[in-house]
Amino acid sequence: MTVFRAYDVRGVYGTELTEDLAERVGKALGSYLADGKITLGRDTRKSGPSVERAFLDGVLSAGCNVDSYGVLPIPMISFETWKGSYDAAAYISASHNPPQYNGIRFRTAEGYGMLYHQTEMMDLYEKGAFREGEGRKTDRSPEDAIRRYADYVEGKLDIERPLRVVLDMGNGSACGMSLLYQRLDFDGRVINGEPDGLFPGRGPAPTEESLKEAAKKVVGARADYGVGFDPDADRGLVIDDRGRIVTPEKVAVILAKERYGPGDKVVAGFDCSMIVERELLPLGIEVIRERVGDVYVANRVKKEGAVLGVERSAHFFLSEFQLSDDPFAMSLALGEVISRGERLSDLADAIPDYPYIQKSIRIEGSPAEVMRRLAGDLASLEPDATDGLKICTEDYSVLIRPSNTEPLIRLYVETAGGDEDELVERFEGIIKGALK
Repeated sequence: MTVFRAYDVRGVYGTELTEDLAERVGKALGSYLADGKITLGRDTRKSGPSVERAFLDGVLSAGCNVDSYGVLPIPMISFETWKGSYDAAAYISASHNPPQYNGIRFRTAEGYGMLYHQTEMMDLYEKGAFREGEGRKTDRSPEDAIRRYADYVEGKLDIERPLRVVLDMGNGSACGMSLLYQRLDFDGRVINGEPDGLFPGRGPAPTEESLKEAAKKVVGARADYGVGFDPDADRGLVIDDRGRIVTPEKVAVILAKERYGPGDKVVAGFDCSMIVERELLPLGIEVIRERVGDVYVANRVKKEGAVLGVERSAHFFLSEFQLSDDPFAMSLALGEVISRGERLSDLADAIPDYPYIQKSIRIEGSPAEVMRRLAGDLASLEPDATDGLKICTEDYSVLIRPSNTEPLIRLYVETAGGDEDELVERFEGIIKGALK
């Protein structure tokens, strides 16, 4: 499988993602930017310094100048890129993948995800048509970047009482971010706060299972809430004061209700719960669906002038802060809401829960051909084909889409009618029928 994915370069370090490939990617980006200037950062993976050096060699050899921040969350790199008027950003990380993976991510001059396949970069990579030059590297302080960000967001917040928050840094790039919460007078209780690219504390992916220790800490410390971050800290999963995970969709609904209003737009990933529409449309807030993928959602937020974007995988985009996915901005805006007096658990419980079932069906042959057959079989239900096939009724939603990484068709069923088992059986049967 190619390491050149829809919105980043990613693979197993040493076999799929090598120093030679990283250097060539660097040459391609540097050539595309033509004497430009970029920011560069990375997470805590063991292979990070080696991949970073190789990528840096490539960028510099094409005449591009680089300001390097070392280990720093990608939202901070995005902020520095935007506020510092850089031409782009690059980041060495494989996001929530296991430690043996690494990758290279890209940001635009405004700090949000770059759809690099839509630029000349890949054409330059494939042709080997690289510029030659002598770029300059300048080392920048990650702590100074965090302070600048703290000064910026402080002016956008009105937190009415002191808050206690548990921060599960996951041994990743978020480990230095307690400085932000200290500057804003939060009582931050940190766990898994030692940088370690093997992610020994709870693994790289924040999930309900992996955040059990953080959830206990929230309850034991009588904290107002908690947040668990992934290695590059572009995702944040929220824990309420009772130690329960609050789904990203519920967090988005709470923020939209408390912070925004009629006429505003919210962009939701295609696989997000239907509670987003059910809760926000009656308030006059427009909900726009976008295909799955944080870079796609980021670009749609920018295009639509939306106030908020959310993905089921816990990416949040609050454009009043910046266009990048930014779980720190999310956590601070949520803190402002909680500081007014209501408990997060009560706010979350005021939003209904619907059964949401995910199933995977293994296939042989072309996923595109299977999806073509399914489109015919489901035509009478008029599915939305933005990303796979999605059927929405007043009582349920069904999404069928191919996996981006495995030979699987994924089925997502959500219902308010208590008939989830019947719906799963019905649509799983339709999918299996299309495989024959």
